[in-house]
Amino acid sequence: MPGWVIAVLTEPSGEAAPRRLFFAVGFADQGQAEWKAVDAAAAEAPLASGPRNGIEPVRALAPLADAAMRRKGLLDGEVRPLGAAWPRNWLPAPGG
Repeated sequence: MPGWVIAVLTEPSGEAAPRRLFFAVGFADQGQAEWKAVDAAAAEAPLASGPRNGIEPVRALAPLADAAMRRKGLLDGEVRPLGAAWPRNWLPAPGG
């Protein structure tokens, strides 16, 4: 069962700019994965109500293949927070 890397835009109180939080989500359905990531992000900070500076509030960045999920230890149905830094080690290499 493949999963997704999802970005969710938040507006933490006291911060001047919105912040994206990244999640690895072990759900094959993209819509379900996006909602699970939104739920996880809402537990950390208020969600953005719309696009900010051209960034959509929720975006599926890339699918995760079964092999990648096994390698990273992501279980089916798991939502793993990846933080606010670009999750380059979870994303496929450019052109590959």
